[in-house]
Amino acid sequence: MSVDRTCMEACSKIWIVSEIYYPVKTSTGYYMTEIAEYLAGKGLDVHVICTASTYNVGETQASLKEEVYKNVKIHRIHVPLLDKNNFLKRLIRLLISSCRLFFKVLSSVRKGDKVLVVTNPAFLILMMPYIAWRKKIEYTILVHDIFPENLVAIKKISSSSCVYKPLKAVFDKAYSKAVTCISIGRDMCRVLQEKTHQKTRVELIPIWSQNTEVYPKLKSETDTCNNLKLDNKFIFQFAGNLGYAQGIENLLQSIKMIENANIHFLFIGGGAKYIEIDKFVKESTLKNTSLIGFQDRSKQNDFLNACDIGIVTLSDGMYGLGVPSKSYNIMAAGKPILYVGETDSEIALCIREHNIGWVVEPNNPQALRDMIISIYDQRDKLEHMRRNARLVAETVYAKNIILEKYYSYFTEK
Repeated sequence: MSVDRTCMEACSKIWIVSEIYYPVKTSTGYYMTEIAEYLAGKGLDVHVICTASTYNVGETQASLKEEVYKNVKIHRIHVPLLDKNNFLKRLIRLLISSCRLFFKVLSSVRKGDKVLVVTNPAFLILMMPYIAWRKKIEYTILVHDIFPENLVAIKKISSSSCVYKPLKAVFDKAYSKAVTCISIGRDMCRVLQEKTHQKTRVELIPIWSQNTEVYPKLKSETDTCNNLKLDNKFIFQFAGNLGYAQGIENLLQSIKMIENANIHFLFIGGGAKYIEIDKFVKESTLKNTSLIGFQDRSKQNDFLNACDIGIVTLSDGMYGLGVPSKSYNIMAAGKPILYVGETDSEIALCIREHNIGWVVEPNNPQALRDMIISIYDQRDKLEHMRRNARLVAETVYAKNIILEKYYSYFTEK
């Protein structure tokens, strides 16, 4: 009997479902691609159902509906390319993507298969309980975002509105129907346990660092720093999504208060707040801020090293609703982290546990300004934080260690 069960598990397929996937290696696309390829590389039969959408302007869009890449069988559906930085258009895109992915998953999975679905597109999460019932399968949710609570945090919906309560109820039900919710942060674990009323298993598998691709190098040796002629400045860098959840306004207000000409702020990335930051840079009389657009992931070892301090921020109210993934590659580059967010959130806990930076409460630009000045004043005493950051990236959050947790999850059941 045990041999038959082992054989059946070995023959079952693993389906990974995501809006974004290879060749897009930004945001969710990167993480889902790496998970799928790692599992396939370990001999599992991995299939991916995804859209052909891109995340940022300039990214390559996949043209093949069916493709085998690095032993992963990819099944793509095409959806309209609507601007993700326009909130209404993004909602429409997510709804269309969810519906088309739903029908593809429904027609593809079979009894005994295992399904890993990420929380992008969000509306697909609402459809998964029906697929699980109809096809007699179990599904796991990889939670990168928690809906609709995150919409409240970014002020796109009010928690007192007549829409929010029923919307939350149906999402809570959908999350609780998963066999497991994989959380990427300890704060998120607590939120998920409350959200699912402890009816589903919550397992912590954190984000990993690209500790072999990203490593420390001198700021003066980076093309980014040299091209901007900033090698003689003490640089605080914000690299990543410039979106609604990042608390950009708070950061810009604190920058306005800093008059030290030796301190410079470098923004790298794209998103809904890009235009606002661009306007700030152009109108600032201090000339202490630079902005460059989206940079390909292949260039991150250069641009992440083009600074002295990495800035990571989350808006007030984002506790447990997301974990800034860029934090882990900042560690890999050996940079201390200035984190603006809830004091008991995942990144704040990590900073305190490993002594790799500082934590400032959100929505307090004066406190942030004071911390920036303090960090600059102690700039010659940061070597221990740099070493700690790199060590943590090479051990606790090393890529192979974290990916092996996914393999163990799917093979130990």
